[in-house]
Amino acid sequence: MSSSEERAYEKVKRAIMLKRLVPGQRITEDWVSKELNMSRTPIRAAFKRLESEKLIELVPNKGAIVYKPSNKELRDVFELRIVLETYAARLAVPKLDDAHLEQLEILLSDELETYKSKNFEEFLRVNGLIHTFLSEVSGNEFLLQEVDKLNQWSDCYLILRDEFYSTPMNEVKSIPEHRVIFEHLQERDSEAAETAIRNHLLSTLSDLSERTSVFY
Repeated sequence: MSSSEERAYEKVKRAIMLKRLVPGQRITEDWVSKELNMSRTPIRAAFKRLESEKLIELVPNKGAIVYKPSNKELRDVFELRIVLETYAARLAVPKLDDAHLEQLEILLSDELETYKSKNFEEFLRVNGLIHTFLSEVSGNEFLLQEVDKLNQWSDCYLILRDEFYSTPMNEVKSIPEHRVIFEHLQERDSEAAETAIRNHLLSTLSDLSERTSVFY
């Protein structure tokens, strides 16, 4: 990847993350070209990369448009996540040891720090590690692959709809919800952990679904 392509990619992605570009909004090559003083060739390559990450759509005769997921799409993904991530908990709990729990506690601390520093990309990375943690402990490689894939899809929904930069710390739901899951894992209570995971994912789905009207 050229440095020009990387600059164009970061410029557009950052604008989407900051809600300067919102779902359904058109992005022109001309705008990026003028903003960064570059030719259109690396911009087209950057657009292809952003399309592969489900952040934009390349529509014939219209060009690039910020991706606009439907509530049904969100629901389909989160329903499958609930099935797989609760199953991962059921498989993983009997295998959990103190080293695993120490690793997860570090991730929870990292998540808190990334939110405090408002580092969205790092927050998404750590959040993904938290959500794939039990699948990894389970030892089922196919389960891990599917959970990781669904979390990558969910990342795009968070980027497009989450109010990360404007939500104060005391209103954040995911961090305390992750802590509740961790406490049940400490107790090796698989059933309670599964319920907490289900409730957490349903809460996230509800919040993201309600934010449609904010941007569309």
